[in-house]
Amino acid sequence: DCINWKNKGKCRKGSKCPYRHDESIREKVLAKKKAASTDGSSSSKSERKKGKNRQSLSVRVFGLNYDTTEEDIRKFFEHCGPIMEITFPKFEDSGRSKGYCGVLFQSPKAVEQAVALDSKELHGRWLQIQEGKMYLRQWESAENERKEKRMKDEGDVVGEYGQKVKKRKKHGFKED
Repeated sequence: DCINWKNKGKCRKGSKCPYRHDESIREKVLAKKKAASTDGSSSSKSERKKGKNRQSLSVRVFGLNYDTTEEDIRKFFEHCGPIMEITFPKFEDSGRSKGYCGVLFQSPKAVEQAVALDSKELHGRWLQIQEGKMYLRQWESAENERKEKRMKDEGDVVGEYGQKVKKRKKHGFKED
């Protein structure tokens, strides 16, 4: 029997694996994982997180195929909810995916649906999907800072050749 199949309920080698893959073993492993996640025995750290009632707006996706594109990620998560932003790092020399990405959603419910897709397959690879660290409160404060910055930027003056010129205070002189 394949050791990965027994422990994780999946094997990356697929049909090329020389060991046996029994579906009943996989179902047992996945049932154990679900029972462990719904069980009340959680660590104190996760209990503290539940007490704070944080609402995450992003997910982190690991285990992507290097040939995966940003469009593939959009299609994979489109039924979860509206996607605001995808952070998709690529290698500079080849332009291929680095194997992970971040997805920012509009609502915490979309994040819950996306996390439910954990261990689903995309381009022959099982994805590991985790809640991200961009929380609703943080996003709101960051968005307010962006708005304030834009308001300050509107005070810019257009120069002689159409470029933006910052208006400077003149020290020592009083404006009338």
